[in-house]
Amino acid sequence: MEALYDYQVEGGQLISPELVTAMVTLTAALNYEVAVYLNRRGQVQGVAVGDQTKVSLPELSRRRGTKRLSKLRLIHTHPGGSGRLSSVDVAALNLMRFDCMAAIGVKDGRFRDLWVGFPEPEGENRTCRLFGPLDVRQAVTFPFLDYVEEVEKQLAQADLPPEEEGPEKAIVVGVDFHKKVPGELGAEESLLELKELAEAAGATVVKEILQKRDRPDQALYIGRGLAEELSLLVQAQGVKLAVMDTELTGTQLRNLEKILQCKVLDRTGLILDILAQRARSREGKIQVELAQLEYLLPRLVGLGTEMSRLAGGIGTRGPGETKLEQDRRYIQKRIVDLKGQLARISKQRRVTKAKRDFPLVTLVGYTNAGKSTLRYKLLETVSSENVDWHKEDPGTNQLFATLDSTVRSILLPRGQKVLLADTVGFIQKLPHQLVSAFKATLEEVQEADVLLHIVDATHSHFEEQVVAVERVLEELGVLQKPAIIVLNKIDLLPDIPLYHHPRHPVVGVSARTGEGLD
Repeated sequence: MEALYDYQVEGGQLISPELVTAMVTLTAALNYEVAVYLNRRGQVQGVAVGDQTKVSLPELSRRRGTKRLSKLRLIHTHPGGSGRLSSVDVAALNLMRFDCMAAIGVKDGRFRDLWVGFPEPEGENRTCRLFGPLDVRQAVTFPFLDYVEEVEKQLAQADLPPEEEGPEKAIVVGVDFHKKVPGELGAEESLLELKELAEAAGATVVKEILQKRDRPDQALYIGRGLAEELSLLVQAQGVKLAVMDTELTGTQLRNLEKILQCKVLDRTGLILDILAQRARSREGKIQVELAQLEYLLPRLVGLGTEMSRLAGGIGTRGPGETKLEQDRRYIQKRIVDLKGQLARISKQRRVTKAKRDFPLVTLVGYTNAGKSTLRYKLLETVSSENVDWHKEDPGTNQLFATLDSTVRSILLPRGQKVLLADTVGFIQKLPHQLVSAFKATLEEVQEADVLLHIVDATHSHFEEQVVAVERVLEELGVLQKPAIIVLNKIDLLPDIPLYHHPRHPVVGVSARTGEGLD
């Protein structure tokens, strides 16, 4: 492989007969695809090797913007068949802005044909200007620079959107281990929820993949074969993010990123990223940062090369092993500092709570069940004080819209004044780092006299959501508190669902219309 760097192609030639022979010989010996990157002076800038179905196409630093080509051409082999460009080849050609891409077909250890494609400035990533099949003589004399010049003129004149415009393309991946836990969402439902989470983070999900396995792969979580298939999908569709429906180790994250050649997040990392986007108050930001750091600390060894995972985007790469101890000490020190800040906030809360003379009712529930909407409707209907509506959240159809606990007072029908608190929404597989970091906010749950457990009655799996919420309540030590199960959104249903809870009364309401609130 190293010997390929010694080859020089004359200026103006697509490829030399000697390089063709060397690549065919290597491909026949290895039964692997071989790829060579050439600049316009005909110098070899890079060499890569892959299996029979693909070759890794790394994002080179020479890649240009949407109106310029990279000044590199990629020539690679297709073992066992024609050199006609595949859909993955075409996608990589357009994504990487190569001058052109050529593929040499190798059959029975011999040259079969060569095809060459050029980017289509006005087309989609799935199309290119294709020439072939060519024999070796035709390939050597092919005037590729004339076509490169033509493409560059078209790019300069084309009305193209700025690069990276729009949301990140993402795929979501789950595994069905054939072991559904009673009261939990099944693998398909959990993957659908993961898709909603990815979209809430700002991504466009282009595909959902569910694999059936008996047990997780220790190195990758998913099977290696599926990982290789996903790498093709990532190249073909320009995917920037892959999200796994579990909590991965640092090593698994690193291994998957190496194969997929895109960012990889697990379910916990995605949830924490959404919360980081939603945090507005000082307390909310502190709690999210603490949760992120507690998640990051045990993953330092496995993650990438720079300390920037918390910097922005939908989960950027993590801290590097070259500064491992330094990064670990920094994170540990920062965690101690953040816990100290939250302790002071908690102390201030206790001083304020000590002055309360009224019962506390706290809204809990699955994320996007309608807690904030119900709280807003109650304030509209029975608030005991003047309300600054500009500061109130009317509720949105958005996951994790509420991070900060707020307390207001309302009047019950008999004139009794009670305090009403809203809290962050819960979710299946809620990260334990989140429960730990949000202790200050969740104190409103622990100190409540009564819990209103809000349930989205329109959800096809609301009973599993009830179980998920109660598992978090059990972790907080409040599962035995008095509670009322509130089936919300009944205005969207023909009838109130027949649901019986073993410990708590059940009522049906519509937070949007006010039905059932009396």
